[in-house]
Amino acid sequence: MTWERVFGAPATKPDVYLRAKVHEGSGSARSFELWREGERRLKRVDGDGLELRVEDEGRPGSPAYVFTVVDRRAGTLRRLPAERAGRLGPTFTWWTQAHLLSLPGPRYTLQRVPGPGARWGGARCEWYLFTPDGQPGTRVCWSREFAVPLRIEEQRGAEWWTRLSVESIGPIPPEKRDWGLDAAGLRELALPEPDED
Repeated sequence: MTWERVFGAPATKPDVYLRAKVHEGSGSARSFELWREGERRLKRVDGDGLELRVEDEGRPGSPAYVFTVVDRRAGTLRRLPAERAGRLGPTFTWWTQAHLLSLPGPRYTLQRVPGPGARWGGARCEWYLFTPDGQPGTRVCWSREFAVPLRIEEQRGAEWWTRLSVESIGPIPPEKRDWGLDAAGLRELALPEPDED
């Protein structure tokens, strides 16, 4: 079973709006909302005032994603082309942001967990056990419908703890379709030179 075969298939419902929590090892949790419109654009707003937008500004069939990072608390905005955003780390790619799942290294095992699937946040998902070579396992409850995990659990010794939990998920409601960026009061930061990234 390969990563691409299980998690790489396109969503049957490519437009999605969800509310979720990322749980920290300390027991605290951070809430966020995610809007994704096909493979064209997405917006993620965290409860702590951070906002990430990714938009395809390329020609049809030749995506050119631009990342916009907004820090409302600091009052700043920074725009980065995808190749520059990738230098910030492996989570700054279209795929990882749009599908809420980090890409695997070259060596891993992936298997379907026997038994019935589950429902989280109003959608159905199937459990998979992902084990990177030499590391603890991660259970992923994957929604083929929306192409995102509805729950991620990480192994800690004999216990499993929840890393991601989707509270609600569905098509983007009409009242949430505003993609405009309110830049009032934001200061745009210049990009550093490539060797300063």
